[in-house]
Amino acid sequence: MEQLIKEVRTKSFETVRLRRVKYAGNDYNFIDIRFFQRGSDESGNDLYFPTRKGVQIREDLFFKLVDEHFMEMLDRQIKQSSA
Repeated sequence: MEQLIKEVRTKSFETVRLRRVKYAGNDYNFIDIRFFQRGSDESGNDLYFPTRKGVQIREDLFFKLVDEHFMEMLDRQIKQSSA
């Protein structure tokens, strides 16, 4: 199972996709952050193919990292605005 969460175009030929991935027989969901590069199919239609540039991490660890980062960032901003 795969769910696209967000896609951002970084260049005219490249996008970054944030996806939730669930593998059969695995108890965990994973967050996959991967670069995709534009290519063409046999009919000449644009398609985006995954590249080796990316990372996959368990969803619970991903949220722990993101939560800690944003809480620290928010704390720094509050301290700067009150100084």
